[in-house]
Amino acid sequence: MKRFLFLVGMVTALTTPTLAYAATLSFSMQEASVSIGEPFVVSVILDTENAVNAVEAVLAIPSGFEFQSASDGNTIVSLWVERPRYDRETRSLAFSGIIPGGFLGTGQLLKFTLKAEATGSIALSFDRTRTAVYRNSPDGTPESTTLRSLMLNVKVGTTAPIIPVADTEPPEAFTPVVTRDPLVYDGAWTLLFATQDKGSGIARYEVSESPTRETYSNKLVWTKAESPYRLAGEMPARYIYVRAVDEQGNIRTALYTPAYSFSWLEGITLGILMIALVLFVLRRQRKKQYHASS
Repeated sequence: MKRFLFLVGMVTALTTPTLAYAATLSFSMQEASVSIGEPFVVSVILDTENAVNAVEAVLAIPSGFEFQSASDGNTIVSLWVERPRYDRETRSLAFSGIIPGGFLGTGQLLKFTLKAEATGSIALSFDRTRTAVYRNSPDGTPESTTLRSLMLNVKVGTTAPIIPVADTEPPEAFTPVVTRDPLVYDGAWTLLFATQDKGSGIARYEVSESPTRETYSNKLVWTKAESPYRLAGEMPARYIYVRAVDEQGNIRTALYTPAYSFSWLEGITLGILMIALVLFVLRRQRKKQYHASS
């Protein structure tokens, strides 16, 4: 929760308060009917008349449905605080994300695939105690939100199979940022990153910290990561690689280098110049004191 509030604060600091209107979270399906044993896709839709910039939600997946997968392809969320994650014990799908700059209108937050296991009327719903939408304002006030359930009628029969769409495009280009804040990792250097994949959605991120620049990614040691990511060491590495991998295995790699990175020779040269400058200033002060006393 601390990480969520920290990131919300970062993207709302320069925004302007607006008037309050209700937002709506709902489910949407393309199929007219659901049959036992056939997978089907459900989209989670946000509809708002007022600019909002953050949402957190927990969806209840009732018995009678088997959860198969979740995808953030074509989402309006730019920065995931918690990527869609399904808990089999509680049968809940949770997520939270941020929309920098705010969003107004109707857009898809995510989509997930279920498979029906029993006939009858079964409802998909939001957990009202753990679902909220936040206004695009400096204080991040919760928006008055309507939560709409979806009643599904499951029957015996066949439906048109889901034909997967080929995704050969990598995730969108992005720029990692290194920062530090007392609220995150006790002020340690922290790496922030986020991108989108309009096709199959982002599957994971990986980070590699290296003292040297590498041309071939297979020479780097990669660690699965989530943003914000705590960097190793007291100072950031000279080269920090972040790669986003989508659900089809397409990869986009981004490189972060400190704005001012010096080689050892440049560091020695800079140190000599600083020492010379200090000696020069001290000499000037002594001369002024000498002339003042004479």
